[in-house]
Amino acid sequence: MPEIEPGACGEPTGDSGLRPYELASARLRAIYQLPAVLEHAAVVEFHLGDHGRVVDGEWPVDLAVSCRLVADGCPSSIAMPVSKRLHSCQASYNQPLPFHAASFDLAILHHTLDDLAAAFPQRRPREVADEWLIRIASILRPGGVVAGCGLNASSPRCWRWRKGGATSATSDVAALGVRSCQGALLGAGYRDIQVCNLWPDPQAPSTIAAVEGEASRRAFRYALESSRASLSRSGYLVRRAVVELGLNRLLERHLFYWGRRPC
Repeated sequence: MPEIEPGACGEPTGDSGLRPYELASARLRAIYQLPAVLEHAAVVEFHLGDHGRVVDGEWPVDLAVSCRLVADGCPSSIAMPVSKRLHSCQASYNQPLPFHAASFDLAILHHTLDDLAAAFPQRRPREVADEWLIRIASILRPGGVVAGCGLNASSPRCWRWRKGGATSATSDVAALGVRSCQGALLGAGYRDIQVCNLWPDPQAPSTIAAVEGEASRRAFRYALESSRASLSRSGYLVRRAVVELGLNRLLERHLFYWGRRPC
């Protein structure tokens, strides 16, 4: 697999390949294709909603599988063809995945770790994320990539107390934060890890910016200067201080991440 292009997780002025796209769906698809080999590749997306958001029959890959994760009571099933290249299946998130080891080149987790953490309110979100990143690694081929997005647990906008009892899979539970995301990926055995802020949100992504210190500052300086004319002097100075202290990476609501299974 080729390396991701340097601009893909840099400041928004870089050549990330996202800016030419006007439709949110096109930008979303571009994000998840960045680290992937599309020719002769196999892609799987895991989701807890009624349907996947990324994988469809038009992906230029040999095999695309959309796997819906559900509670116990529904046995795992093999992937059934929906179209020439798209397959669909359903699996219990409490049971082994219905795939052989080393089956895929790219696994997509669009808010999946957050939704899984919400489905297990009695467990720590980080614990759930750690477990699933390991499970995903087992079905990736050497050199395969896991890529996903989710809420940023480091952001104050994502802080919330988890109450006892049942929690629906649609609750806003942040599984990982800026620091814990990289740690979770490393702990699951991934390498070449990238963790980025994504804004304005995963439904209409326009920019991804690396959370590393100077790269993050460059990205947010650019965003701040672009909106300077609409800010008061005091508002600008406060925001500039936040940027220079490197706090924006902790304040942004959403993360994008990817890691590679070593060859």
